[in-house]
Amino acid sequence: MHKQSFAECHSLATKAPLARPSMHFSSKIPEVSKKNSWSFQLKPQEFKQKTPGISIVNPWGLFSYNPDYTINSCATSRCFFGQFNMESELMQDQNLRKAVEMGIDKEGFCSVIMQGRGVPAKAAFPSSFSYGNDAVETVSYDPDGAKKLLEESGWTDTDGDGYVDKDGEKLSINWLTYPTRLEQPKLAEYAQATLKEIGIDVQVNNTSDHRTFAENGDFDVYVSSTTTAPTGDPEYFFTSTVVGSKNYGKYQNEEVTKLTEKLHQTFDKDERGKIAVELQQDILDDDAFFFVSHLNMGIVTKSNVTGMAAHPCDYYEITADLDVE
Repeated sequence: MHKQSFAECHSLATKAPLARPSMHFSSKIPEVSKKNSWSFQLKPQEFKQKTPGISIVNPWGLFSYNPDYTINSCATSRCFFGQFNMESELMQDQNLRKAVEMGIDKEGFCSVIMQGRGVPAKAAFPSSFSYGNDAVETVSYDPDGAKKLLEESGWTDTDGDGYVDKDGEKLSINWLTYPTRLEQPKLAEYAQATLKEIGIDVQVNNTSDHRTFAENGDFDVYVSSTTTAPTGDPEYFFTSTVVGSKNYGKYQNEEVTKLTEKLHQTFDKDERGKIAVELQQDILDDDAFFFVSHLNMGIVTKSNVTGMAAHPCDYYEITADLDVE
């Protein structure tokens, strides 16, 4: 037996810089469900059977049929999400905010645009966490329902140009994003197309200077990505993005602020998970944020490498179990 070298492991994921861990970081690897995790040396049809409900164009083509390699993959806490500008005159209408989310086909984005490298998101954390997607409820893709909400708020297509209008003004929203993550401009283009189907014109501002626009509130929708649980704990997302300095949409909810403080003061793991669920449900019910996709990260290793597995958190892929036979 010899020590494993990095040359013998090949990572295919685009990994983001690690976010700052929360104060409740533990050296113990968090327990996560295997629901969205798998290891395989499979043909495409077998791969689809292992991932029901997710249409995947094999992203690891060079390795899938090669017995010399093993692929391990899971949905991560790298999440692509949007926050609404609550100070925008348009976005103060909750019907409009809800209609935007209902007009985005998350399944289509993940399967067609991301080619299976994304898993549809309902909230900030993947289903492998007890406080992840399966623990919350939100709206789904529903163009007809979205149109009804717009109509309730007085937005109808009076001139037949395909876009809804009110008081002579076309409904046009400013979608801010940035090109550093290639998925984000693609998501903007995809949303531009699907929202057009419900009558919303989307003007995309895809800029490297996104932070300046975000800080100045120069957007209606700001779409970015972050690792929501870099250490396997939910606190970071809420303290940084929901009530912290990255709350560019100026979202305010006194109950959410109190719950975030309670989360910070709570040390029992199960109780922290329950608070995280309540917090996510609150921001979803307020239609302040929407979540589109969790990055589906894959690791390719030589078949003689053992003990290396994809994990929803960036910290825990290389452990003491890593070895080469």
